[in-house]
Amino acid sequence: MVSEHQIIALVERFEHKLKKLREEYVDAQKQVEQLELENATLQESLKEQQDLVRQLRKKPVNSEKNTPKSKDVGIIVKDNLSETDTNADLKRQLDEYIRELERCIAHLSSLS
Repeated sequence: MVSEHQIIALVERFEHKLKKLREEYVDAQKQVEQLELENATLQESLKEQQDLVRQLRKKPVNSEKNTPKSKDVGIIVKDNLSETDTNADLKRQLDEYIRELERCIAHLSSLS
């Protein structure tokens, strides 16, 4: 038969284990709360990043709408050429167009 001292010792060990289990439960609850807060913060950050990506994807589309079509550029070049231009004049004018294109490309690159 089990003595009274053994029963008391078992109850005390049980109470000690129960107290320890409660403390671990409270700690786990606190950790869950912290992780939920961190998750909410990360979700908000993710949403902001996704919005930024959407905006950046729309930006090149808008800049492309403002540039003239290639057939329009051909008409502009054709209108600017006269039949009396010499090869040297054509080369000079072509160099000017190339420099202008390089400036436009640099400007568009700086927008990205």
